[in-house]
Amino acid sequence: MSSAATRLLKRRWAVPDMATPVVDRFFDAWAAGHTSIDLAPEEVTLLATCTAVSDGHRKTPLVLRGRRLQSWRLDQAESRVAGRLRKLVTADRITDGVDPEAMDTLFPGAESAQRRVAMVGVQREFALVTGGPGTGKTTVAAKLLVLLANRDPNLRMALAAPTGKAARRLGEAIGNALAGLDNHFTDVVSRLEVAARDTRTLHRLLGWNRATGQCRFHDRNPLPYDIIVVDEASMLDLMLWDRLLAAIATGTRLIILGDHRQLESVRPGRVLGELGAAADEGLLNGAHVELDQNYRFDVDAGIGRLAAAVRNHDGDAALQVLTDAERPGDTVHYTSDALDDAVDAIWPQVQPVVQATNPEETLEALSRIRVLCALNRGPYGAAGMNARIEKRLQQDGVGIGPTAHGRPVIVTVNDPQHSGLMNGDVGVVLHKVCGYETGVYFPVPGTGQTRRVAIEAMPRHETAWALTVHRSQGSEFDTVLLVLPPTTHELVSSELVYTGVTRARSQVLVAANAKVIRTACAWREPRRTGMFEKIRTVMTS
Repeated sequence: MSSAATRLLKRRWAVPDMATPVVDRFFDAWAAGHTSIDLAPEEVTLLATCTAVSDGHRKTPLVLRGRRLQSWRLDQAESRVAGRLRKLVTADRITDGVDPEAMDTLFPGAESAQRRVAMVGVQREFALVTGGPGTGKTTVAAKLLVLLANRDPNLRMALAAPTGKAARRLGEAIGNALAGLDNHFTDVVSRLEVAARDTRTLHRLLGWNRATGQCRFHDRNPLPYDIIVVDEASMLDLMLWDRLLAAIATGTRLIILGDHRQLESVRPGRVLGELGAAADEGLLNGAHVELDQNYRFDVDAGIGRLAAAVRNHDGDAALQVLTDAERPGDTVHYTSDALDDAVDAIWPQVQPVVQATNPEETLEALSRIRVLCALNRGPYGAAGMNARIEKRLQQDGVGIGPTAHGRPVIVTVNDPQHSGLMNGDVGVVLHKVCGYETGVYFPVPGTGQTRRVAIEAMPRHETAWALTVHRSQGSEFDTVLLVLPPTTHELVSSELVYTGVTRARSQVLVAANAKVIRTACAWREPRRTGMFEKIRTVMTS
């Protein structure tokens, strides 16, 4: 049965019945995150005479370039991105100097990767900084901001990320990095701390209007900043990337941070992956720097070895790490898919959350532990694990329910005007204890303080003992329990497992069976897009 989109094309553009399966396949691929599909020669011949299809030189619903089929909207967005990226990476080098002493203080080591980031960031309008979790991407970004602000007291800067949670995390990480530099650059750091507290989602940065789908800032009204830092770029989708590049003014520095091995965007496109491929081909004019030294965990211990195995698509090696984790110093544990056993393993870290008596202590305890699930629904999903943990709490004599003391919650909508909360913010319900008013308490990034939101004023939210891996992206915890479904699932990929595992600072527990782990680690063909080819075309023309 053809999709609604295909039926619309048949009605308005007389798409022949024989072409329906091909068009259906494209729309299915679009829904799965691809921006194009490749056609067989006979399919190319079939669509070549279809009035709904062109070669991109006239506006039609679908565009056929060679054997690649795309929608007009996606094709045009990729073409614009390629052209704008070319302008950024081929712009004349910025020759304004920086204080050599400041450079040496912030970036010691003439050959260090962090110093290479600094040189690219100082001299170029575009810098792509990639690296795994804990490799210092936000730290080097903070140092670069200090270096540039030390030269220019009026430097206008913006910090952003694709989601509210990632934006808050970026602000916290930048603030923490700045705290360590205060002794050397006191005046500069105080100015940058203000920017760190104003970290925004990209939609807010661009002034996106949900009702109209338009942005306040665009090519005719560019963003009023000298430097823009964007974190968690693996979550960037094609259309958001297109809007961001359109709003970048000539002379503005754009710094992109991310890990292309993590989960891709929910919407179509694989922006960071395509940028990485372009860098590997030498198409970004030296604008890419890879950070590979890990500061979060020992790469030779459990988490590091497990992450490497998953990253290398080696399911057997991943299982070897999981089942050989009895050696001293290893931090990885394997519980098969027995969920009660998995809950037992993390229970000593759950109890302090409900036993704490003040907001700071409760939130600190919560930050140490999180259950991450591949799915949202079902017994192995976030909803099922939240219910399982609450059942266990009830058995221990702890109250449960929407207003239960110690219940962690995650906000699921943006609500900046009323509660000031954003999608992805995590807080905890506390009743009147130790002189604190009953309400939901949230951390105030970079301050060590909390803020209270009345229960009745809370925007839409859910229980947050367990989250999906997607929701956790951009966060980190001391201990992570990663729960995978008992059977293989299209959503359970090496990127998902890698993202879940690397959310942990100290310990990972994996609840899954061997077949699912092997299947998840297996290499899969990346999303199909046309952006890389368009970048290569414009950069080599």
